[in-house]
Amino acid sequence: MKVEIGSRKPIVAIGDVHGLDNWKSIVEMHQECKIVFLGDYLDPYVSVNRKKLIANLYDIINLKRSRPDDVILLLGNHDMHYFCEDIAMGTRFDYVISGEVSRMFLENNDLFQYAYQAGNRIFTHAGISQEWWDDDFHGDISKPIGEQLNHPSEAQMPALCRVGELRGGWHGALGGIFWADRRELVNPLHGFTQIVGHNRVADILEYKGEHDNKIVFCDCLWQGKYLHIEAEE
Repeated sequence: MKVEIGSRKPIVAIGDVHGLDNWKSIVEMHQECKIVFLGDYLDPYVSVNRKKLIANLYDIINLKRSRPDDVILLLGNHDMHYFCEDIAMGTRFDYVISGEVSRMFLENNDLFQYAYQAGNRIFTHAGISQEWWDDDFHGDISKPIGEQLNHPSEAQMPALCRVGELRGGWHGALGGIFWADRRELVNPLHGFTQIVGHNRVADILEYKGEHDNKIVFCDCLWQGKYLHIEAEE
């Protein structure tokens, strides 16, 4: 699927990896693009040899090191739970490799980020609802969204990492950018287009709100699909 944005370079958004290596052919086909990985590099749905799983993450890290300005590595809940005490442990957590994986993330923490913003496009792992932004995170809509998410205050961190009710959190809670469920995103952040993973879909799925707000779900790498965003002419 292709959409237009105001960008000098096309962007390819790659959904949840979960041990898959088909991202390599996508990157190879789009050498001219900025590549945004939406997180969840580990905890595969199907059996993957642990050595290959770790090697795949190393390959993603090395891609970032070789193209630091053109590759964006976002973090997902299946990454954060290996090294961050503030995040809840998700399914398929692998205790066997947890020590090595934790070291990998901590030693390369400067290569990863929580969010990426390009104009009015915001990329996160799971997405932002207007209610969560206002009532839980207490963000300032007049300031860059990505900067606020990437540099939360100590008071904002619990909301950032929160699990919503629909994913097993406490009653009435809304998920933060690592855990938001698709059903919690019927009113995405006003005035922005979001590109997210986390919620598995068979193909790119787009939802438009009533406040110049849109969210594009891209967790379909398991189907060999990804989002290609054309540069503005």
